[in-house]
Amino acid sequence: MSTFINPFAPERRSLPCQATAIKAWTREVLECGGDVVVSVNQLACTERGSAPQETVVLLLLPDRRSLKFSIHKALYDVTEADVVAAAQSCEEAKAAG
Repeated sequence: MSTFINPFAPERRSLPCQATAIKAWTREVLECGGDVVVSVNQLACTERGSAPQETVVLLLLPDRRSLKFSIHKALYDVTEADVVAAAQSCEEAKAAG
């Protein structure tokens, strides 16, 4: 793993700021109340053909259930549209199950 920081690379939002934005988008799309805990993490992705990193969003609901969805992008590359699409497919899977 390299710790080289390219001074010429375009500026990106910091990871904590991006995680906060993803949490807010998730709460908005899924209409979560204040009693729902939203956790956002970036993990290594081992699936063939996927990006090397994925962003995982976990919701801990008040009735002790949990809901999880993944976006196959690094945390700083995730957009609001990605969150909307992933959250909607997660909701569809939950409703079907």
